[in-house]
Amino acid sequence: MVTEFKKAERKQAKLRLALTGPSGSGKTFSALLIAKGIGNKIAVVDTENRSASLYADMAAGPLQGINFDILEIDPPYTIAKYVDGIDAAVKAGYDALIIDSISHAWAGEGGLLSKKESLDSRGGNSYTNWAGITKEHEAFKAKLLNCDIHLICTMRSKQDYVLEVNDKGKSSPKKVGMAPIQRDGMEYEFTTVFDLSMNHDAVASKDRTSIFDGLVFKPAVDTGKTLMAWLESGTAPVRKAEPLKVADPETAPTMPQMQKISILLTEAGIKDDFERHDKVTKILGLAQTVTSLKQITKQQANQVIEELSRVVAGA
Repeated sequence: MVTEFKKAERKQAKLRLALTGPSGSGKTFSALLIAKGIGNKIAVVDTENRSASLYADMAAGPLQGINFDILEIDPPYTIAKYVDGIDAAVKAGYDALIIDSISHAWAGEGGLLSKKESLDSRGGNSYTNWAGITKEHEAFKAKLLNCDIHLICTMRSKQDYVLEVNDKGKSSPKKVGMAPIQRDGMEYEFTTVFDLSMNHDAVASKDRTSIFDGLVFKPAVDTGKTLMAWLESGTAPVRKAEPLKVADPETAPTMPQMQKISILLTEAGIKDDFERHDKVTKILGLAQTVTSLKQITKQQANQVIEELSRVVAGA
């Protein structure tokens, strides 16, 4: 047998995107926005008490004019129901499929954890009972990764509360998301994973496209269009927003500095920070545009962080 290596190249593929976040972080809304950027024929497998239906027939806003069909799944949330939904969407020729959410397949009523508990209650070895559960989960995972359709999956995040000092100097509780509710490591199976916060901002905790690395942004229709351009072209598109980089690695700002600047820009209320060069330049008091800010040094990055911190603090 002759084995021959070939030059590696990225082939056109179907999107595999995951959105994670606590309840109220905007997973369903964000998934619909991104799907709208992918195509006009959208299907939704809904396990979230018909939450997607709330956005149907919107007469205004970013989802204006969106059309999508829904398959509602009720308990028990078996893998077979999810698989049937995926197969139906592929057969019907939808441009994109949203599964909202896959957390129920793991931890919902009749999900795999529930099935494991049922097996344990009948006796036998609790450890060996995992064998069948693992096999079923692997089959589910393979279905998600190999189905012939652009796929967006949402996952609920475990919730916790932290104390945050508000603009009046008082501490107030803030809900934050933690690990997604699915089997450990499930999020790493996707091409890209967006983690959503309670103010609906997203960061990419995993991104094989490298388009969203280091960014803090709000998912939009253009997010779907950008992902589609990357998938269809075989190359990454030029980003409108990207982490700051410099030509000389010796003087380049560190990654924490670049991420801090992106976060502060968002907190300062500059939503289109890399498109509104005049606004950023005016606030920072710099004789540079954002494009030339890519050439700043570590020392200049600290200056930018200080200036933006004052803006955020209201100084």
